[in-house]
Amino acid sequence: MRPPPQRLSEAEFDKLINGAVGSSIQTLSRLTGFASDEACIPTQYLRIVSMLYDQLDANKIPHGTVGEDVPVEALDIAVTSLLGLGVTIPLWLNHKDLWQQLPKGLCARWPDIRRWLLFLYKNIIIQEDIDIDLDARYTCKTAVLEFLGLVRDRLLMSWSKSIPTDREIIRMICDLWFIETRDPSFSSWNPGAKTQRESAVFNSCFLIAHEVGASIDWANLLSLFQGEAELIATVSLCHLDREISHDELDLNCIAWDLHIVTVLSFREDICLALMRQGAIKAASEILALIVDRRWEGETRVIATRCMVNAIVLLRSRIQAMDALPFLSQALQRGLVPSLLKCEALLPFAEQPQANRQLIILLGEILPGYTVYRSILHQLALAVDLATGQRLDARLSKDGEIYKAWRRLKDAVDERRRLVRRDVANGHIQTCQNDMCSKTSHMRRFKRCAGCLHAYYCSQKCQRYDWQNGKHKQYCTRVHQRFIRTRGQMSTVHSKDLKFLDQVILAELKKHHERLSTHPSKLTLVELNLVGGQANVVFDARGTNANPFGTKCGCEMFANARWKRMAEVVREGKKPMVLVRAFIPGGLSRKIVLQAIPLSAVVDGGPGERRKGRVVEKNQFNLIFTCCGSEGNENPKGLK
Repeated sequence: MRPPPQRLSEAEFDKLINGAVGSSIQTLSRLTGFASDEACIPTQYLRIVSMLYDQLDANKIPHGTVGEDVPVEALDIAVTSLLGLGVTIPLWLNHKDLWQQLPKGLCARWPDIRRWLLFLYKNIIIQEDIDIDLDARYTCKTAVLEFLGLVRDRLLMSWSKSIPTDREIIRMICDLWFIETRDPSFSSWNPGAKTQRESAVFNSCFLIAHEVGASIDWANLLSLFQGEAELIATVSLCHLDREISHDELDLNCIAWDLHIVTVLSFREDICLALMRQGAIKAASEILALIVDRRWEGETRVIATRCMVNAIVLLRSRIQAMDALPFLSQALQRGLVPSLLKCEALLPFAEQPQANRQLIILLGEILPGYTVYRSILHQLALAVDLATGQRLDARLSKDGEIYKAWRRLKDAVDERRRLVRRDVANGHIQTCQNDMCSKTSHMRRFKRCAGCLHAYYCSQKCQRYDWQNGKHKQYCTRVHQRFIRTRGQMSTVHSKDLKFLDQVILAELKKHHERLSTHPSKLTLVELNLVGGQANVVFDARGTNANPFGTKCGCEMFANARWKRMAEVVREGKKPMVLVRAFIPGGLSRKIVLQAIPLSAVVDGGPGERRKGRVVEKNQFNLIFTCCGSEGNENPKGLK
C-alpha cells in the first residue's frame, strides 16, 4: 500500500510561494514540482498558477540584447514558469473544481505570455550569430514548446482556437518544426523522456483549424521556406525519414508527421512537390514497418493510428497526377501484402470507420488500374505473393477487407488472362481531325506534343484541327495541367493502349448475346472501368448523354467527338459497336472512344483482332485525357 501524500502546511506553502515570488529559481522549481504531486490541493495549485502567471508579466520582459545587455540567466524564471504551466495545467484540467477556472485564467493571461513566447523565440532560440550558449537556446525552445503543447488539450479550446489564425504564433510553431531538421542538436526526440514534440504542436494547429473552420495563412507559413513548396515538402518528409530511422520508434510522432504531410498535400503546389519527392514511397514504407511488427498493450492503439494515417495519405494521394508512377512505387514497397496485414490492428482503431479508407484502396482503386498492363503485372506479382504467404487465409471471411481482397484478386485473375492476347494484336489510331478521321495501325500517325494523347495523320490535319476544330481549346486546357504539375504528365504507353483494346473487347463479349440480337446496326455502349468492377450501359438511341456524369470540363470535348462518331458510323453499312469507356487516369479519368465491327465481338473464339488485319471503314480508336479540374463547366466556344 502506498503511503499517504505528504501535504505541506500553510506556513510551509506560504514560504515556498514567497521564495518563488522573490525570484528564487530553486524555490520556483520545487514549487512547480510540488504542483505535479498528489500532495498538492486545488487551492494551493491555483496560487501556484497565479504566481507563475505573475512571473510572466509582459512588463518583466527585459530590454536590450540578450547575451550582451541582458544575461541569459536573467530569463531563467520566465523559462521555468513556462515549463511549469505547460507541465502542470494538463494534470489539473480534469479536476471538478478547476476545469472552468484554468481555461479562463489562461485566456486572461495569454496576451502577456504571448509576448514572452515571441521574445524568447526571436531573441534566443533562433539567434545563431550572437554569443548564446546552445544549451540555453535548447532550454528556451523546450520551455516554449512545452507551453504550446497545451493546444493539444481539448478542454483549452476556448484559448487554443485562436492559435491557428495568430500569424506570429503559428509562424513560430512552424519554424520550430523547421529548426529541428535544420539543426540536429535541436531535435526533440528523446526516448527516455516525455518531452513535447514540435510535430505534435504543429499537427494540433491543423486539427484545430479544421474543427473551428479557420483558414491557414499559407503565404505566412511559406515565407519561412522562401515561398518554395519544394522546401516545405522536403522538411515534412525529412521529419518522417528521421523518425523511422531510430531504433526506438516514437509512434505518436510518426502519426503526427503523417497527418502533417496529408494536410500539406491539400495545397496543390505542396502536394506536387511531395509526390515528386517520394511521399507515396514514405507512406508505403511506414505502413509496411508498422504491420510487419508485433505490438503489445497500449502501443497497439498508437501503432494503429500510424497505420490508419499512412493509409489515408495513400488513399488520398496515390492517384495524383497520372497515378501510374505512384501506384508502381507503392506496389514495389509491398502495398498489397501490407493492406492485408492491417486487419489484425483495426480493432484498436480510434475511429469506427477507420477501415473504410483501406477498403476503398484495396477493393476499388487498385482493381480499377488492372486495365493498365504495366500496373497489372505488378498487381499480379503482389496477389501471388500474398496468396503464397497465405495472408488471405488470415482474413475474416465475413469481413469487408476480405471482400475487397476478393474484388482485387478476381480483377487481376480476369485481366491477366488477356495479357497474351494483346501481344499479337495491333492497336489502331484515328486522326483527331474529325473532318478526316483516317484510321491506321499504331506508329503511323504523329502525336500532339501538347496534350500527348491526340494523333494526326498529317501536319495538314493537325493544323486544320487547331485552327478550325476544337483541339486548340482542349489542348490548351490539358497543357495548363502540364504547366501546373511542372511537366508531371505522360501519355499512355503503347503496351497499355494495346491491352486496353483487349479489356474493352472482353467486357463487350460478356454481352455478346444481347449485342448479336440487337436490331440496330449501331449499338452504343458505355463502359465505366473506374473502380474495378465494370459498369455497362446500353443506349441504342443515345438518349442518355452522360450516364456516368461529367467529372471534368475537358470531357465535353470527348462527348462532342462521341456524338460526331455516332453520326459517321450510322452512315456506314456494317453493324458496329460504338464504345465510350471511362478508365482511371490519376488527376481525372481518361476516355477511350472506339468503333468496333460487331463481328469482332460476336463471332466465335476469342474474337481477337490480329495484327496486320485490314482496318474496317468507320472503325475508330481515340483517347482523351483531362486537365483534372472538377466541375461540369462548358469550355468556351464548345456547344
